[in-house]
Amino acid sequence: MIPEYFVNLPLNLVGGTIRFFYFWYVQSSKDFWNREIGFLKSIERDIGVIINIKLITQPIFGDYTYMGRFLGPIFRLGRVMIGLIIMAVSIATVVIIYLFWITLPLLTLSMIVTNLLYVF
Repeated sequence: MIPEYFVNLPLNLVGGTIRFFYFWYVQSSKDFWNREIGFLKSIERDIGVIINIKLITQPIFGDYTYMGRFLGPIFRLGRVMIGLIIMAVSIATVVIIYLFWITLPLLTLSMIVTNLLYVF
């Protein structure tokens, strides 16, 4: 008589593999994007790109002299440009990390299959 464990082994193997891929691609992706969008929002909040775009024509620090009215938009425009560069680099880094995260199980599986084919 065959133990019940060996009868259910293929079913457990397939079910475990499906649960792993669901965890990796669905649950972990949701967690990753929730965390990274929060990170990108905190960067934007620290840099203040949106607020500087809204207030581009306003002088900095309430300096309503001619020099303050002249330098305010220049300073804000520079801050917006630098902020956009920082945000673009941050978004590109997050996307690259996510693409690596997505391909990691498939890369691992292909390496296992390649090594098994090499052995046999």
